[in-house]
Order: sequence, then structure tokens, then C-alpha cells
Amino acid sequence: MTDHTTDTTLLVTVDSLRTDHVQYMPRTLEFLDATHDAAFATSTATPGSFPAIIGGEYPAGNGLESEASVAHEFESHCVGITTNHLLSQEYGYAAGFDSFTSPKGGGESLKDKGAILLERGSLPYKLASWGYNRYQRLRSYVAETAKSFRPAAAVVDQFLAEIDGHEGWFGWLHLMEPHHPYDPDGATIDRARAQRVTRRVLAGRGSEADEALVRDLYRREIAELDAALETLWNAIPDETRVVFCGDHGELLGEDGLWGHPGEMRPELLNVPFGTRNAPDLGEVVSLVDVPTILTGTEHGVGTLDREVAFAAYGDQKAAMTAAHIATGDGTSRLEDGEKVADPTLERELERFDPAYVVKEDALQEDLEDLGYA
Repeated sequence: MTDHTTDTTLLVTVDSLRTDHVQYMPRTLEFLDATHDAAFATSTATPGSFPAIIGGEYPAGNGLESEASVAHEFESHCVGITTNHLLSQEYGYAAGFDSFTSPKGGGESLKDKGAILLERGSLPYKLASWGYNRYQRLRSYVAETAKSFRPAAAVVDQFLAEIDGHEGWFGWLHLMEPHHPYDPDGATIDRARAQRVTRRVLAGRGSEADEALVRDLYRREIAELDAALETLWNAIPDETRVVFCGDHGELLGEDGLWGHPGEMRPELLNVPFGTRNAPDLGEVVSLVDVPTILTGTEHGVGTLDREVAFAAYGDQKAAMTAAHIATGDGTSRLEDGEKVADPTLERELERFDPAYVVKEDALQEDLEDLGYA
């Protein structure tokens, strides 16, 4: 075990954040002392990204292996706060944390508490879930609509309260801005309409005006997240080691696609990645390297000096360098999508044998909670 008893170390992960939209986070960019353009996710969705981010392992489709959690490497106080149903104790993410909060455990709403009391997938749960979702849709027309996910400001406030009085700590905060439906506080329309138009566009039923509005809502979510994070950056010790990253990107209409479907595309696989007080890194970074960066020692299959990153989703896979991406559809330049030949990278892709499979049936209720069904 690494001795971090007097250290302060922080991991901040952001759901669905595009690399080309970090420009709307000036406070965060100013706080970080290094950013890495060639950083890549291990999958195009949350279940495939976090076994890498927290465990330093490629995903196997069944959550995090509890013993792999990087939290075990810290002897100091460990605090985890997530806002995604797929990052809960049920999937192994509470392992190693002294305090862990997620929507499925210490929930923030009646629905979340019901998810704990009722057996997920049972007929009573399905009836309760159907009734709750219908209630929310109807309520949105007649009453003030709550934000889709727990706001970043509330997460930051809780975290700062939990580390108060601790000389050393490790923290992990996962924030859902800007995951769809995009419903920022400062939108030009009310939150209920923002949620409806986002769902309409992601379902492929939006007009051009709807699509332009949804892109604006996405940008506003990111700007508001940056404002909330300023409180965090100002509160933690200057010497804190920080890793800040997205778990995957987001499609905003490219080739008519929205959200983050299982497509091996640069918009989804190239993720924002920044550090502060961290070790020097090679030109390429993978999310599987995060635990190694946090601790400064090799964890799982992570490394500080990488040349090729890999990703998988079901039977699809990809290999990436700083310049190229190779998939089953061929190899292309990341810069402009032009087809190229890269035999070395193509051999790396062929040798990569991921174990990851998509087990969406087991996740159905949580996918519903996140707005996918």
C-alpha cells in the first residue's frame, strides 16, 4: 500500500464532456497545470470507462472488481461522491472508500430511496418506476421541474464538508453536467422545456432550430459546471494532486448522431484530460492510466509512458495514437478524419483482445434512470 497519509489527492470525472468544449471552462483550465490532447476513453459509455478510471483495468462488462479500486492505495480518509446510477455500490465502486455517496445509497430523492427499498427489476419496482416517470412528465407541465441529476455545486459542498478536519484525503467526485437531458439553470427556456427538447432531438425528432438550441444548452451546462468547480479549486490545498477528465465524449449531430452510442468515433473516444501536481506523462494517455497517475506507481495495466491507447464496446474495438485511430472500418487521422495507412497501429488493434461485453439487460433499470429508455 502506498503511504499517502498526509497527501491530498483528488479525481474529478465529468460525464459526457467533449474535448472541444473544455474551452468553455476557463476557471478549470487556469487551475490545471497540464492538459493532454491525446487522451482516450476505454469505451464510449460509463460502464466501460470506470473500471479503467478507478481500477486501472479494461472493462469486463460487470462493473468494477472491488479489489482493483485505487481507493485501497490510500491510507488517508477516502471520500467518493458520484451522481450516476451506474457508479454505485452495486457495481463495486464503493470499495475502499470511508465515505461513499451515490444516487443508489443515501439517495437524494423519493425515487432514489424507493430504488433501495424495492428489488430492482421486480414487478413492484417496474410499476413504481413507470408511475414515477409518468408523474414527472405530467408534473413538468404544471410545476417547477427539478434538475435531472444532482447539481455539481451540491456535490462540491458535501465533499468540502466531509474532508474538513482531515489532514490527508483522497477524493473522487463524478459530476453529471453535461449528461443529457441538458437543463442548465441559465438557459433561455425553462428547465421542463429544455428536458423535452433534448429528448426530442436525441430521439431524432428535432428540427434544425431544436438542434441549435440543444447545442446551446450543452455549452451552458459546461459553463455552469466550471463556475461550480471554481469553489472546489479555491478550497483545496495548492499542493493537491489532481486528475480531471471526461469519461467519454458526446455527439452533437455529427452524421445525424446524438448522445454517446456505441460508435468508435473520435468525438466519443478522445476525452478532455488535465492534471495538477502530477507526474510527467507520455504523449498518449488512456483512462486506464488514471490510478497510476493518482498514486505515482503502476496500478493494474496503467502506465505513465504510453504510445497506444485502446477502447472497446461490444464486438467493436479501437486503437489510438496521438495522430491516428484504427477501427474495424480502417485507419484515419484524428485531425481531419482522412483515411491513412498505419500498419503498426493496425497490428496493435489486431492484437488487442478486449473482454468487454455489453450487458445492457442487467442495467436496464439504471439506464432508464439515466434517460436511455
